[in-house]
Amino acid sequence: MNENSTIPETAVDPVCGKTFDPRKIQFTSTDEKGTHFFCSDVCRRRFEDADTKTKKGFWARYTDRLKKTHCTQTPPECR
Repeated sequence: MNENSTIPETAVDPVCGKTFDPRKIQFTSTDEKGTHFFCSDVCRRRFEDADTKTKKGFWARYTDRLKKTHCTQTPPECR
């Protein structure tokens, strides 16, 4: 089995918001919420060094970007 089969084709960096191919750029961090993908080591370190309040801000911006990217017709779960 190819190790890249569990890596998504695209990811959004929760720190800077950049969309990238995590199969080509592999900076990751794992916590209780799972594995997170980052576009650079700088973003990965910034995320890992952040306090809880700052991480909540990263995730709020991240989920807003995902809603805009994946919800072209605004289904109820994206409102």
